[in-house]
Amino acid sequence: MTLEGIRDRGSVISAFALLMVVAHAETAIAQHEDHQTPAQVQRNRAPGSPIPDSRSPIPDLGWEPIRCWRQASAGAVAIGEIFNVVVTCAVYEGDNALVIPDESRLGVASIQLAPFEILGGSHPPDVRQGTRRFFQYSYQLRIISPDVIGRDANLPPLTLSYRIKSRVGAAATLEGRDLSYVLPMMPIKVLSLVPADASDIRDASEAGLAAVDSLRFRSRMFNVLALAFGVLAAVTLVLALVPLVRSPRATAGARGNRVPDRAVLAQISKELAGVQSQAAGGWTADLMSGALGLIRIVAAAAIDQAISRKPAPDDGTTPEGRVRVRQGLIRPVSVTVSSATTADDVARARATRGAAFSTTRQQQLDGLQTGLLALTEALYRREPGRDAAPLDEAVRHAIRVSNEIASERRSIHLRRGANGGRGQQPPWAQR
Repeated sequence: MTLEGIRDRGSVISAFALLMVVAHAETAIAQHEDHQTPAQVQRNRAPGSPIPDSRSPIPDLGWEPIRCWRQASAGAVAIGEIFNVVVTCAVYEGDNALVIPDESRLGVASIQLAPFEILGGSHPPDVRQGTRRFFQYSYQLRIISPDVIGRDANLPPLTLSYRIKSRVGAAATLEGRDLSYVLPMMPIKVLSLVPADASDIRDASEAGLAAVDSLRFRSRMFNVLALAFGVLAAVTLVLALVPLVRSPRATAGARGNRVPDRAVLAQISKELAGVQSQAAGGWTADLMSGALGLIRIVAAAAIDQAISRKPAPDDGTTPEGRVRVRQGLIRPVSVTVSSATTADDVARARATRGAAFSTTRQQQLDGLQTGLLALTEALYRREPGRDAAPLDEAVRHAIRVSNEIASERRSIHLRRGANGGRGQQPPWAQR
């Protein structure tokens, strides 16, 4: 190889090396300028040289009008998992110019981020730092499409319109045309609900030690409450069974005074009907005595006089001069009743309280008084002959009055207990 060839080859190598150095220097300068502020870049460059910025759609102004970036709370999500995406933008607001972005398309109600579903969002207050104003929008997203499992789902590009209002004089401003800033799409990895090597699906348990201790405390509390309610139920059951284990006589004595007059009059009406059927063959002393005792009870009820009530004997017998009355289905009570009301008592009640009785009650008392006089005279007269017509009429009238009074007192507002709605019965009424 000749000397001239070597020189030509060396010149080529030197020129190539120079080009490599220049390129490396320009790359270093560009990387250095990326970490500098616009003012620092302008000072380091020659006067009048533009600032290269491929992200700005307008000619180089010496400052960056707008810059936006997105940040997701998770780079990979599962189907249905909720995650957050935050969009932050910084716009220039200086003395010489003002950048006005259109934020209407960033609201939760207007932005579209398909295939992701927007569940909600927020817009915190703006922050200003020097010549920059920072505004931010946060979105809550999720994806439920099964077609993207195991793939990347891209958040769509976001186009933000803005205008630059420049100040050209002391008080004059110039508003530029609409410009656009495009935020590139952002990929999100969508995971499956179970690992790829899982043989079945199992729900993960969240039973930590604190949760186990809390459940044990709740179980002990429920056991204590169950024991307390059990004891309360047992006490209530004992209190309910005490009246059942008491003697029948004590029970009858306690409840006998609560047998209502309507039950007594209903039984008296049946007894009078029996006497009437037996008297069809002729009146005897026993039939007249029984009819007199029954009509006395009806008369006592008609003038609101107390009726004597006593527990019935356990052997099933009924004392002479008294009538057995049985009342109640579930816990029946048997008592014996009687009354010492006479025709004079009826006459005295009509004389003293005649204004309180209705016309119907006056007629009833008139017939009862006549019947009591007829039965008393027929029972205690010396002559053996007896007129059956007044006796039959006395029984028929007593049956009718007994049914009418029982019907009146069947009303819930007029029901009375054993005392007929009055105080304690006098001692003579218990004979």
